[in-house]
Amino acid sequence: MNLVPNSAAEAIYSLRQYQFIVNSSKALDYLEAQLNLYQLLALYQHFFPLEWATSQTSLYLPIDASTTKAVSLENHHSPRELEFITLVYTHLFPMSMSFWAVESAHEERLQAIPITSMGMDWQIEEGIENLRIGWKLLIPFSKEGRYWLNDVELEGSEWFNGEFESHQIYYKDIHAPDKIDNKRLRRLCCELTTPLQFLPLALQLLDHETKNIWLDESPDEMNYGLYASSLPWSKSSINLLHRKWKQASRILDAAYCLIEWLEADLNTHAQLLLQLWTRALKRV
Repeated sequence: MNLVPNSAAEAIYSLRQYQFIVNSSKALDYLEAQLNLYQLLALYQHFFPLEWATSQTSLYLPIDASTTKAVSLENHHSPRELEFITLVYTHLFPMSMSFWAVESAHEERLQAIPITSMGMDWQIEEGIENLRIGWKLLIPFSKEGRYWLNDVELEGSEWFNGEFESHQIYYKDIHAPDKIDNKRLRRLCCELTTPLQFLPLALQLLDHETKNIWLDESPDEMNYGLYASSLPWSKSSINLLHRKWKQASRILDAAYCLIEWLEADLNTHAQLLLQLWTRALKRV
């Protein structure tokens, strides 16, 4: 990676990137930004060598026309860094994250990799009302869902009955998750050829118990649900997040296969779900 200017014009442009340091705090911010810049450019070369070799975007921050000084390094990424971030979120991480992640990078320097919850964030305000009917049906089958219906929402059971009474499905007929033998449930599901085999995965999604960083994160409502945590910019972090996203994709595909199956014939398939659930009861 070569950031050495190759011409007088480029040298002048490069000098404008630097700034006077007035105190130790500013110095630390500047050094952290420089480290972040070099980390991102090195990662760009490692993960996307062809794109790096053919890139025509600038390594330097743009010049503010009103001051003829470079935009602050501490707060902004160079065009080449932004190009790398776009590639990461387009090819390695969830596609649906690409827009806001890149938009955030245009506004502030991403000192770490932000992680967005891609799972079932139904507990945020109004989240449950936005769920598909298949997911709403599974709420009382999950531990967190049962807790929400019993202890958080004062009229939780009435809400559920109101959603499903037209399908002859009632809250009182669904055994609480703590009465279910989970090993027996998994064994019974493994024996099935219908999408009900994916019931344990779907319940893990609702309970945030998949052990997958993309699916178990809870969104930070104070940050408008964008991300709750982060990992440092490094090869190991990117490889981990890429591997976990492939796993998360498989889990989501399986769970949504179940949801679509339930919704295809809710009356019939909900009864099959209830029968399976009852067969998995703990033996006294």
